This record gives sequence, C-alpha cells and structure tokens, in this order.
Amino acid sequence: MYQSRYHLDNEKLSLAIDSQTGQLVELVWEETGENLLKNHLFSLPQPFALYAGALVLRPGDSIAVTLHPELIPQIVVKKNAVTVTFHFLWDGEKVHPVQARYQVRLKGDTSLWLLELSLGDTAPVPETIRFPCINGVWFGENWESDTLVYPHYAGLKIVNPVKTLAQQSSQIDWAWQNYRYTYLTGTMAQPAAEGGYALEGSYTGTISMKWLDYSGQDSGLYFACHDPALQVCSLRAHTFGPGSPGMSFSFSHPVCLRSGESWQSPEFAVAIHPGDWHESADRYRAFHQSFMFPADARPAWMKTSAGLVAHYDFKYQNGGIVHRYEDIFGLLEDARALGLNHLLLAGWHQDGFDNGFPQYIPDSDLGSSEELKAQLAAVKEAGGHVSLYVNTRIANPSYSQLADFLEANAVKGRDGRLMKELCAGREFAVMCIGSQGWRDMLAETAARITGELGADGLYLDQLSMGEPGLCFNADHQHLYGQWNYWYQQLLEEISAYQNNCLLHEGCSDAYGSLSAGQLVSTFVYHHTGAFPQLYRYTFPEQALVDMLYPCRNLAMRPVHVAQVSRALMDRAFVTGMYFWIYDLQDDNTFTRDPQSLAYLKSLITLRNFWLKTFGQGIFRDNLGLECPEPSCSVARYDSPGRLEIACANPTGKPVFLKLHLPRAEKVTAYTLDAIPEGKDLETHKDGDGLHFLIPETPLSLIIVIPGEP
Repeated sequence: MYQSRYHLDNEKLSLAIDSQTGQLVELVWEETGENLLKNHLFSLPQPFALYAGALVLRPGDSIAVTLHPELIPQIVVKKNAVTVTFHFLWDGEKVHPVQARYQVRLKGDTSLWLLELSLGDTAPVPETIRFPCINGVWFGENWESDTLVYPHYAGLKIVNPVKTLAQQSSQIDWAWQNYRYTYLTGTMAQPAAEGGYALEGSYTGTISMKWLDYSGQDSGLYFACHDPALQVCSLRAHTFGPGSPGMSFSFSHPVCLRSGESWQSPEFAVAIHPGDWHESADRYRAFHQSFMFPADARPAWMKTSAGLVAHYDFKYQNGGIVHRYEDIFGLLEDARALGLNHLLLAGWHQDGFDNGFPQYIPDSDLGSSEELKAQLAAVKEAGGHVSLYVNTRIANPSYSQLADFLEANAVKGRDGRLMKELCAGREFAVMCIGSQGWRDMLAETAARITGELGADGLYLDQLSMGEPGLCFNADHQHLYGQWNYWYQQLLEEISAYQNNCLLHEGCSDAYGSLSAGQLVSTFVYHHTGAFPQLYRYTFPEQALVDMLYPCRNLAMRPVHVAQVSRALMDRAFVTGMYFWIYDLQDDNTFTRDPQSLAYLKSLITLRNFWLKTFGQGIFRDNLGLECPEPSCSVARYDSPGRLEIACANPTGKPVFLKLHLPRAEKVTAYTLDAIPEGKDLETHKDGDGLHFLIPETPLSLIIVIPGEP
C-alpha cells in the first residue's frame, strides 16, 4: 500500500518524513498539536545539503524523483527511530553517487539527529556539509511575537526576527589612528546566497556556543549541536522576511574529503519545550557538563576586583610612544584613584602593538628589561597586578628572520598558500594553533612573561574572536576542523604553570573554564540586540569582561557608542561583568569627561563593596523577578542563605519590584549613599511573591534573606 509519509511519535513529540523525498514535513509538539513547520521554503535544502564548488547536492524534490526514481530513499521506522537512506543525491540537474543516511531518534521531548555520508568514486567532493536543516518555523498564528536568542559572542536577543533580520542595517565607518572600523546598527544579518538574510557565525569565532533558541509566547524550540569534540562548525538562522515568513536553522560543517571517503556528523538535538530561552540554556549546560566542568578559573585576588585599566599606548602601530616602562607604577596609582588595582599593558614589546607580533620581548625604546621587571615587581609588592598583551593568532611576515617559521607554522589553504589577513592596513600571517611550533612559541612566551618578567598574567588577543583557520599544511599533525581542540591544549598548558590571571578576547564555552575572563565587547553589537545574559546564565561560573566608555571626548570609538555609555555601564554592573576601562591619552579616557568619570567611580565603588562584602552569587538573570519599568534592569544572584539583586534605575524615582519568594526575613538596599550600613526596605505580600521599592538612585544592590515558608 502506498504510504505518503512516515510518522514517528511519542507522547511529547512527533515528526513526519515524506516517503518520496525523505524530507521532514512535520515537527509537532504533542501538548498543543501544533506543527512548527509552517512554510516549506522550496529553495532551501532540507534536511541536509553538500556544497561542492558551485554544486549543491541534496535530496531530490517531488519533480526530481519523478524523473529519477533512484533518488527515492529507503525509510525504516523502528520503535522511536527513523532511518532514511539515499543512494543518490541531486544537484538540480543530475544525480550523483553519494550515499547519505540520516537517523532521527525520539527521546522524550527531544529529537536526536545523525548523518553519515559515503562518496562514490565519481561523486563531487564537498567542502561543506549543512545538517540538520529545519525550515519555515514559527509559533502560533503569526511570527510577530516570536523571539530568537543566538550566541553571537556573549549573545543576541532579537524580537520578531522574521521582520528584524530582513531589515537593512546601517553601516557606520569610523577612523582612529591607523585603523578603519565598520560597525553595523539594526541587525547583524547579511544577504544570503539563496535569497533572504542569514545570521551566521563560526564556532569558535563569532559564536560562543553551539545552540540557539526560538520561542513563542509559551513555548520554544531548542536547536543544538551536542559535540564533545568541539569541532569547527557554523550556526545559521535564516529568513526571507514577512513576504515568505518563517525562520530556518542549520549547522554547517567544513570537511576535507576525497572520493570514496566517508563522514559522520556529531549528534544534534531539536526539542520543543515550554517557557522561554532559559529552558534551552539549562539543556545545553547539562549537555556541556557531561564532558567539561564549568570551573571558575579566576585567581583569588580577581574575585574581589571590579576590573582593569587598559593601556594600549606604550608603543602604537605607527611607532608613537605615550608611556614607557618607568611610568607603570604611576599608572597603577592612577587606576587606584578609580578604585582598581589591575593594569593591562599592550604595545609593551618590540616594535609595538599590531606590528611587532610575535616579538614579545622588551623594546629598548621604552626602557630596559630590568626597568620593566623592576616596575612589575613594585606593582606586585604594592598589591597591584599587571597583565601583558600577547596576540595568539597573527605574525608579521615583514620579519625576514621569521620566514621559515611562518612557512612551517602558518595556516595554509587548499592552494598551499599562507592564509593572510589585514589589521590596520598591514598584512599578517594567520598562524595555525594546530602547529606544534606555534603552540611552543606561545607557551614559551607565556612562561617568560609570567616567570622572567614577573607579570601576574596574560591577555591573549583574538583567541576566540578570529575565525577558525581551516589548515591544509601537510606538515602539521592536526586533523581537519580541530582548531578549537588545540587552543584548549594551549590554555591547559599555560594555566598549568602560569597560575595567575589568564584573560582572552572573545567568548567560548570551549575555553571559558580555562580562562579567568573572556572579553565580550558588547559595544560592537549593542545596537543589534546585544544580550550577554545568554552566556552569563548558561555558564554563570565563568567571568565575562566588558568594555566601558565615556560619553564625551571619545576618539577611539564612534559617536553612537559614546551615546550609550551609561547603558553599557549599567548593563555591566547588573550582569556582573569585569570592567575593562581604557585610559588612552587624547583617544579614550574618562579623565576628559568629568560627568562620566563621576558615574564610573560610583559604579566601581558599589561593585567593589558588593564583591568584598558578599562575593558574587550564581547569576540567574531575571528569573523570579518582575519589574514593570522597562528602562530599569535587574538581575538575581543566588548565594547560600541569601539572594543578591543588582539594579540599574535610570528613572530617578523609586520603582516597584516583585520577587517571587513567599517570605523574606530581611531586605536591605545598598547604594552609594548607604555603604556599608545599607537601608532596610519594607516589603508587601502580593500573591505568590513580595513587592518592594527599588531605590531611586541609579545603581543599587539589594540583599534578600529568605524567611521560612
């Protein structure tokens, strides 16, 4: 008997596979009976595709299988699993001998997906595999109230992404010294080759985790790659906009295959759940804990430190010198005037910042090695801390003595050429972290900086911010797509003997447990939906670092960043960030903006009090809190025997907050005017929670001691 589709279901979830094409046509949450696949979007591959040059190989559609019956798959349903096997794939014109088998298993409210491929001798060789592809999704009757959270750096939150991602973004260009920056405002999505707009980033480059959540009012979709090997991939959210609505999600995997070879994917999870994105974050965290414990790698002194002052002005790329080694202790005194005792120094090494890579030795133009050591020792003796800058990604090919080293250790493309990239108008070689020689150089540099020179730690630039290099250097021992694994190995080696403060640029769950702080730079994507709460909630043990900026006389960043300086500071306080504060004479310093400087000092004072008096609990975002004032931001932290609630209130008036807690023994608010004694707040019972007033001051910390139920 003819069967048009095969069904797989349990009490939680069901799906249907078209018998002729092998494509997913239903994804249903049994609690409501709603099929989330509301637009089949014929132009997009589903459930997988192979990209080989200009060819796209995929399962045949209903027209193709009529012309080429060999494209019809074999489908077998057994208990809670379905297996779909193709012996040929279609490129839109011809069929090719590629055997592809995907399997879907149901486990509660989760579907688990796997793909296996075998290339025939005459098959085109793919460079990228996209799987799984879930297309045309929205919740309810329309898509306008849906929300996407996506792990771009520390996170994006996009309301009505079908409309928002399809809107044209504004491009802001900004020049500073030798640098030419481009910023986007509105959306990070870019035009896609298939039409429409796609938000896509690589792991671990611009995306920090391998999951996203797409939620309606009462339920959501969890879409994740469960890969303990942490292989390189990219995560894509795509839409054609309201004219052809729906969101489509997929992972892409770079591959290095030859005819006759096979490939097997990691496991993917597609689940439907009640509630919002916090449910998906809990799921991903549980998976991640199964192979990597989310440790806190901060040294003890950093746990009571509010932040650092960054000086990139020792020697700039153009050779300009602002500070020398003899100035370092004085810079510590300047930082202490703000309430901080941690310095980060860049441009400290031979030939300066964004030029002398990897010449990480003292520069005689700045003073002697002995002067540098003496200054670092004096800072340490005074209870201060200094981290020194190292770039982990690029090397300057203009150094003739490094020619053989670069040839042996840089990333090589398929054509055998060294991978290059521009930085402030200069070309650098991208070094392969899978090369033993490059890892050894970085490890030796770290040992020298923290040993011989005596710095407290390192800042490793571009570590999880630059795109992974797909290296074809035959002399390297790495497997294809292992970029993230080898950076893990480097961090483990450095942290094993460095035993101090290890910071890095970017944000990644592959590295967060090995780093004392990850720089998330939300100013770059603040105007496109920055939502660092996504990473903070998923991995609350790990410290995130964020940059704060003045409102006036900011030359380093564009005006639209300066205009939101207060919002950046408030968010950093509420989300428990480690503050990164530049002090660059003439270019980026709070000292030329008295009003912002006063606010910054208040921020640091209250943050220092919070950390030194109470420590910092586990970040729980706004769970259990209701604040009716949209301009206010609040976050809850859980500690043994108490709750800590961080509040930013720009309204200048008291605002009611509801806490879902049956009873409180005591509620105390700490503001800049109420340290250290605090002020007890009156509470009022309201159904299943308590009401009390957030102070009218801009920033406050509220400590709640729960009562007996």
